Amino acid sequence: MQNFLEKLMEKSFESGKINGAVVMSAGDDGYNYTFYSKFKDIVNIKPFHPVMKMNGAKIVSDITKENDTNQKILFCMKPCEIRAANELKKLNQVNSDNMIFISYTCAGVMEFKEGNNFNNDDEFYDEFIKGDLNENIRDVCKSCVEFCGEGADISLNLFNESVVALTERGKEFLNDLGFSFSESFDGNEAMERINSLRKDNKESLVKNFKKYFNSEDKVIEYFDKCIGCHACSNVCPICYCRQCYFESDTFKYYPDSVNRKLNAKQALRLPLDRVMFHLGRVTHMALSCVACGMCEDVCPVNIKVSQFFKYMGTNIQNTFNYVPGINREEPLPLLTFKEEEFKEFED
Repeated sequence: MQNFLEKLMEKSFESGKINGAVVMSAGDDGYNYTFYSKFKDIVNIKPFHPVMKMNGAKIVSDITKENDTNQKILFCMKPCEIRAANELKKLNQVNSDNMIFISYTCAGVMEFKEGNNFNNDDEFYDEFIKGDLNENIRDVCKSCVEFCGEGADISLNLFNESVVALTERGKEFLNDLGFSFSESFDGNEAMERINSLRKDNKESLVKNFKKYFNSEDKVIEYFDKCIGCHACSNVCPICYCRQCYFESDTFKYYPDSVNRKLNAKQALRLPLDRVMFHLGRVTHMALSCVACGMCEDVCPVNIKVSQFFKYMGTNIQNTFNYVPGINREEPLPLLTFKEEEFKEFED
């Protein structure tokens, strides 16, 4: 499928369908997303490599948010990255009007240190297309059931090496370039096995966390090791604010304010407001959380942040019957009101 992607990009550049392409490439320092403006400059791409240094939705936002030049750019990224970009579009942080999003059936990613030094993609994906989960991928990847690229315009089905057009834009793009495609996934036994294993893992994760978080003390205990570095919010694609509320003047404590808190409670755990920070983040972005795992990957004290958000996000998303990033035209539930919803408050 990499050969197909390279041919697609070549014809896209030649025909003027795109002015640029963003795709994972291998370099001296490991694997990074690279922005190419000419096809002749594309070298050593590794679009399916199982590593995520940052969620690519941040790159999409940086490039497109103020796309005054109307550039046409092709992005090839993992399903959760495309889904996060779609969520950012709904929050006016992405302009996808001229963009083509390509994804694929994703086997998951390893933690950064391991994935950046991993060089055996063929064996990794041979295992995946046979229906086996790699034990070294992130725990949230093991419980991801949105791994087929829904939310993109085009998805590459690695299980049977087919091309799937998922949107009208994707169909038009492939038709104009003369590529054949299908309009739905042809599932096979291996794909169904992967989906079943991940579904079971997701149900187990939610069940176990529900059992654990049965009191306020348990939540405090879970984040007991937090050092308040806010690295998890800095890498989160949905936390897009330039100035985080929890880093604003409201949460800057001076000696007199610390003394007031100390006098009121007699003892203080430092740093302050660690649990409030995590609960505040859940309130703000769990509905759009795509469970990419970046927050957990960067945590310096190894708190399983992404699994906590997977648990909370699943419950909140189920409440609204909402899967983030799958349908880029579906509005965010908390930003819309439906007439029938008000019947819940009638006398």
